Amino acid sequence: MKQALRLLSSNPVVVLGVRRQRFSSVLDRTSRGFLCTTTFVQPRRPFAVAVDQTPTLRRPPQPPPPPPHTEPPIIPPTAEARKDVYHFELRMKQKIYCEGSLLHAVQTSHIFADCKTFVDMPLKHDAESTLNKWEALQSLGAVNAETLAAFIRENFDEPEGELVECAPADWDPMTDKFRKIGDEDYRRFATALHGKWPTLYRKIAEKVLVNPERYSIIPVPNPFIVPGGRFREMYYWDSFFTIKGLIASGMLQTVRGMIDNMQFLVETFGFIPNGNRVYYLNRSQPPLLTWCAHAYFEATKDVSFVENILPTLRKELAFFQTNRSIMLEGWSSPLFRFTVQAVRPRPESYREDMECAHHLTDLDEKCTLWGDIAAAAESGRDFSARWFANSGPLAGKLQSMRTSQLVPVELNAIICGNIRLMGEMYDVINDVEGSKWCALMQDQMRRTMHQVLWNEEHGCWFDYDLKAMEQITTFNDTNFFPMFTRSTHEGFDSNRVADYLIRSGALGFPGGFPSSLVTSGEQWDFPNSWAPTTWVLIEGLRAAGQPEMARDIADKWVRKNFNMWKSSGGKMFEKYNVVSPCYKVSGGGEYEMQEGFGWTNGVILDLLTTYGHLIRWTAGDTCECCSTDGFCGIDVATATAAKVPDVVDELPSSRHDLHFEDATLPQTPSTSSLESMDTSTTSSDPEDGLRIR
Repeated sequence: MKQALRLLSSNPVVVLGVRRQRFSSVLDRTSRGFLCTTTFVQPRRPFAVAVDQTPTLRRPPQPPPPPPHTEPPIIPPTAEARKDVYHFELRMKQKIYCEGSLLHAVQTSHIFADCKTFVDMPLKHDAESTLNKWEALQSLGAVNAETLAAFIRENFDEPEGELVECAPADWDPMTDKFRKIGDEDYRRFATALHGKWPTLYRKIAEKVLVNPERYSIIPVPNPFIVPGGRFREMYYWDSFFTIKGLIASGMLQTVRGMIDNMQFLVETFGFIPNGNRVYYLNRSQPPLLTWCAHAYFEATKDVSFVENILPTLRKELAFFQTNRSIMLEGWSSPLFRFTVQAVRPRPESYREDMECAHHLTDLDEKCTLWGDIAAAAESGRDFSARWFANSGPLAGKLQSMRTSQLVPVELNAIICGNIRLMGEMYDVINDVEGSKWCALMQDQMRRTMHQVLWNEEHGCWFDYDLKAMEQITTFNDTNFFPMFTRSTHEGFDSNRVADYLIRSGALGFPGGFPSSLVTSGEQWDFPNSWAPTTWVLIEGLRAAGQPEMARDIADKWVRKNFNMWKSSGGKMFEKYNVVSPCYKVSGGGEYEMQEGFGWTNGVILDLLTTYGHLIRWTAGDTCECCSTDGFCGIDVATATAAKVPDVVDELPSSRHDLHFEDATLPQTPSTSSLESMDTSTTSSDPEDGLRIR
């Protein structure tokens, strides 16, 4: 100890640890010449020991020893020290889970069928020693599949251990919330979905808080609902639709905890990541925190909550204004787009992104494509032909991704709606200046949205192509978001949108409302339908004065979900096939069909509490003669470019009263299978890091 003290500089420092042996190990490292310039903080039971670094060998006066059998006094580390250590641990996690030769070797080796498996696996040892062992293994020569698998077994645990199942304190199995549901089968359905919440309820495990650098998960303070299946963490835009169901179930304590988690992420990172994993820190998702906060306030009327959350909502808005906005000449306000700066593939889909960029030889072009792929993931619609180029040699293929070139309808409607809701919350706390600021911002943005995104001929909103400087008049279920967020222009007539919906043919499918009318093989295209966008359409039509159309879509969606739940033995899925009202499942995309499912459960519970007195289920709704096998388990390699009418002609359309005469049905070529890629041009610079833009 004396020898170590001689080596310390003349200025006092604070060395932080948890037990005496931890303190000794720090001094031992110092005595070997590794002068510590980073404050070390252990997350449990911290204490501080002041060391006088004077040239003399005399110890400073020591406090009297603590009474026997007591712990050392706890002196919390400073906020600056905690911040330094947090960023150090975050950087070490990034070197394992987000970049580098280890990630590349594992993800390109096909050891795991799903790339997300590896980046969710916790470390058995600290990140620094694991990286040192990996470098030592590489120095011995080429690493083959056997030695790589052995290295993973030695240094990584199975995924899922970082979250713990627990019982929500506010879940009551005997809830009276569903009494007004008129149909007995639907009432039983709602009760069963209410019973799923405890199976999806998770909290961060204690071992993660002790050794956070060993896990890719980002700890949050409160328990939360996971979507289910491969999605073992909290997801941003999923959370709003889950929260709507939790409110229907009367679980307001859980709702508040989830909102507090999102507030924690904004205060920590300046925005809410795609999910609470370190590999999601270069992108967000559709910003629905304001929707969550407003829904909670409507349910509780908690004014103090509004006062607390508003600065966080302003901070998130500032992130999108700084990093996602674009302003062109002639616009009265900026509009927004999904855009991500990437220097490497997404860690959780590493192999797929490498293969997608195989045709490119220039690293900058690869990074641009990877950024557009990540931006599509930020949109929540990963993937859809919506993001593909519609001309050129790669038209309609994943390799032509151009997400950042589009001004998407839903993102701008969401942000414009956020500003309106913030204005209402400023009114609640009597903040006149805040309310005026929001009113001005919303008015300017509504006018710009009308100018850029509204199409008077079609009577609907469409995405805007920044490169071609024109609208893309393609049907997508996101075209209708401005109705729900009340971002419509002065003189808006909802009958125009209702007419467009009828003419499109999208209302004619018996199993729901399709994401698009393009059969690309991607999961956010035909024949798939999703809970969140269906809910937004229903509520948008209701708010805009089209209650009958809203009820009809809600009736169809609840029936489809109930039929699938009944025929599958009580399972709920993330997406559904619209071609049949019965048990046919959906497919497409980068991963297998997932069951759970947080936002689907939430949307159904909300719809049943809203429309349960108006809708009924009958046994005749199940159609066993529908032949939809061609759409079950669709994948990129086998997808065809068939137009929707060519496919549904094979179905008993008269039985389901399908109408396609007036449909505008764009055609997208299939995406071919991809070859493996030479990765010699990919960046290996450890300082590239993850950039938040």
